[in-house]
Amino acid sequence: RFSMSLLWFFSGGFVPNPNADFFASEKPASGLRVVVQGGSSAAGYPFYRGASFPQVLRRLLRTAYPDRTVEVVNTAMAAVNSYTLLDFADEIVAVQPDVVLIYAGHNEFYGALGAASSERFGSPGLVRQYLRLRRFRTVQLVRNAVARLQRAAAPEAPSAGSGRPSSTLMAAMVGQQSVPMGSDTYRLGLRQFEENLDALLARYQAAGIPVYIGTLASNEADQRPFVVAHQSGQGDHAAEIAAAAERVRQGQPAAAVAALRALAAQDSLAADVPFALGRALLATGDTTGAAVELRRARDLDALRFRAPEAFNGIIRRVAAARGAHVVESEAAFRAASPGGIVGRELMLEHLHPNLDGYALLADTFLDALIADGVAGPQQRPVPPGRSLTLITPADSLAGLMRIALLTQSWPFRADEVQRVDTTGVAPFVLAQARASLRGDDWLDSVTGLAAWYAEQGDAAHARQAYLAAAMAYPFLPAAHVAWANFEMAQVTSGADPSRLDDAANLYAVALALDPADVPAAMMLGALRLQAGDAAGAVPLLETASAGTSPPSQALYNLAGAYATLGRWDDAGRTAARLVQANPGNETFARFAQAVRSRSLRLGG
Repeated sequence: RFSMSLLWFFSGGFVPNPNADFFASEKPASGLRVVVQGGSSAAGYPFYRGASFPQVLRRLLRTAYPDRTVEVVNTAMAAVNSYTLLDFADEIVAVQPDVVLIYAGHNEFYGALGAASSERFGSPGLVRQYLRLRRFRTVQLVRNAVARLQRAAAPEAPSAGSGRPSSTLMAAMVGQQSVPMGSDTYRLGLRQFEENLDALLARYQAAGIPVYIGTLASNEADQRPFVVAHQSGQGDHAAEIAAAAERVRQGQPAAAVAALRALAAQDSLAADVPFALGRALLATGDTTGAAVELRRARDLDALRFRAPEAFNGIIRRVAAARGAHVVESEAAFRAASPGGIVGRELMLEHLHPNLDGYALLADTFLDALIADGVAGPQQRPVPPGRSLTLITPADSLAGLMRIALLTQSWPFRADEVQRVDTTGVAPFVLAQARASLRGDDWLDSVTGLAAWYAEQGDAAHARQAYLAAAMAYPFLPAAHVAWANFEMAQVTSGADPSRLDDAANLYAVALALDPADVPAAMMLGALRLQAGDAAGAVPLLETASAGTSPPSQALYNLAGAYATLGRWDDAGRTAARLVQANPGNETFARFAQAVRSRSLRLGG
């Protein structure tokens, strides 16, 4: 998938990548494989990792179905739309998912190859034909040549003060800033979404794969329209809107509502008028009327970063025709929002959910899957997804920093810039957040963070970071061993003796992944020996001692286990290896002498 993204982003500069999700090359017999498709909201921007709705859903499913091997594979990435989803379909079918989840539509106009995108080069039919042929080398060569010519002919990128800065992917993808409702480009975007979604769902229907597709939610309450279009003959309404706002401040919201309704009747395309009207209606207490106007303002916003309500109609219509299941996620967001109007309580800016919003999205998809029995009868109850959201303070801070950077750029206004208060944030945590923004290796960062928290005596945050690493890289024995070592330290220090079983289980998980893993075998063998199970300890300690330079502790424990079982010859040979590897160590020398002495006595 990393190399394939170049096939949609051919003009250069910004090439997003999908999440680094992993799954077994051969589907487990008891497996539940879920594949997720979508754009940045499905990818989990700006937090990613354990906060994205697919990763929260994975933890929910593992809780609900502990006997199943749950895999949730997130193929979503920023700045892609239904063309990319359709392009992934054959590969997704090939990995035999039990279900496909889709949350997509906000990027339809400006996502790669979209109707108003800077990456667009033809009609929907032509683009789909290109995608069918794109793997042929000749097509790639021609496309790359055209892209080079386009870049050579393009004017220099405008500065941040020009209205179209090139500092963000969001800005770089915009080819046509104003797409008024009902315009040719607007209708092309709807047609593109419907045709591609129909083709996508038809592909899964033919393969017999259930599909659950969510309706789209965005910030209606707080996000002013980015670009305002006008009916012919109408101009800017800033003065009238400002006068109405002043009336609201003066305690005359009804008068403001009347004036704004008259203005809306004159200019039915002006998105800023219904937005102001909705805010005025809120001041009167009319949340129902306010919701209608604020949604209309979102739909009229001519900069098409938020999907209009028409897209949810397309989702329901195409899903019904293709036997897919509609997840009413927009309704869930509204039900959890004051007055039924989605705003900052669940959204970070114009459309990306906050941690509560992503957890709610996961809960909503889970409810639909359980209600339909996709994974069979639910085995255990599950808590709300927010309680299972797994994100470290550094990753959370990095997410807020990404939003701060995003809102400093076009199309956000100066009063919409979000700032991050780092007062009181530990310097090490702040450094890790900044490392995340730079794109440094996440696994190194999170394990370093876990070790730092352990040094600070903050067991809760240390455990959270170790868990995050193990969940993100479940196939790496080292991730489980590092966590187990931490739990062992809690036991040996007396901080939390109850963690002994947790440590043993984590070492066992690491050994199941790699039966030759030396640290896991050594520690689990030591625990077996300490528990009086010398026979069970020996195979583990033999594994840990098998190399040319085994750990001294493994040799020491293995010799002791042999001696406990009366295998004195094996104990003597192992003790001799210990002394040979540690010349001059008096403790080991005395141990070896005791083993030899005991062996000679028992043997003679």
